[in-house]
Amino acid sequence: MRYKLIIFDIDGTITEHVSSWQLIHEKLNIWNELASGYQDRFLKGKISYKKFCELDAACWKGLPEKKIANLFNPLAYTKNARACVRKLKKLGFKLAAVSTGLQYIGERLKDELSLDYILTNRLLASNGILTGRVKIDITHGRKCEVVKNILKTLKVRARETIGIGDSEGDISLVKNTGYSIAFNSISKPLSDMADYNCRTRDFKELYQKILDVTF
Repeated sequence: MRYKLIIFDIDGTITEHVSSWQLIHEKLNIWNELASGYQDRFLKGKISYKKFCELDAACWKGLPEKKIANLFNPLAYTKNARACVRKLKKLGFKLAAVSTGLQYIGERLKDELSLDYILTNRLLASNGILTGRVKIDITHGRKCEVVKNILKTLKVRARETIGIGDSEGDISLVKNTGYSIAFNSISKPLSDMADYNCRTRDFKELYQKILDVTF
């Protein structure tokens, strides 16, 4: 078995929505009037990633955490993602998922797909109420640091690993794996450097490519 571990991005890869942060803002009807401005400032380099996350988290201070978690219940998986991930698990692959998004979708994936390793950023709460603070475990563009921890934890070498993502934030992830797949990429740099570009929004194509390069 040439590859033993698959590391997935979550938002926009396993799930359809491209940002769990944006999803919360949209569901609470504050994206256009407030939060989109924070994202714009970050993308233009006017604020740090840490500040960007802190501004977002502050918007939800005082809300019941359960209310925020429930916003993710209807979130759709990408076409055939659930079935294909389960098949990969049965074939013996170790599976990990990492995201600069938030814990709620990560926790759902852990429950529903039994992944071996999941890491996201986390909104902090006290007695079930959001504090307006955030714990940043993954910084934008620095997924490479997480990859090193995953390889050590799961006892797999980089060359035995497949990395899969959809955006510029996943470049450092796939650069540190033995085989890279850009899944319906929204980033030209990611598409240009990936070993394979999956052009559909269907995990069946992804699944077949993994089989082709592994067995």
